[in-house]
Amino acid sequence: MKVVLDTNVFVSGLIFRATPGRILSAWADGVVALIVSPAILEEYRRVGEELSKGCEPLQRALDTLLALLAMTATIVNAPPLPAPVCEDPHDDTFWRPRSPATRR
Repeated sequence: MKVVLDTNVFVSGLIFRATPGRILSAWADGVVALIVSPAILEEYRRVGEELSKGCEPLQRALDTLLALLAMTATIVNAPPLPAPVCEDPHDDTFWRPRSPATRR
């Protein structure tokens, strides 16, 4: 299964063992494949660094996870959307229409 994680899910997965943590564990175990773009990786980094200020263990965990993502996740170079689709423009980073060939 291929998964694109919202930034909140990604960062929460570092902190909590609930569903976000289980999703990251599923990725680590090879059960799911994470799909990211350079823009998504940058948002993960930016938000993670902001939230981990003053907490060295969390910063180290974030750095390690981002390095693993860069090496093992599927990185796609998705073009920008022609027009905004979400109320929060940052969420447009996670929205990509499927091409007709990939629809099921």
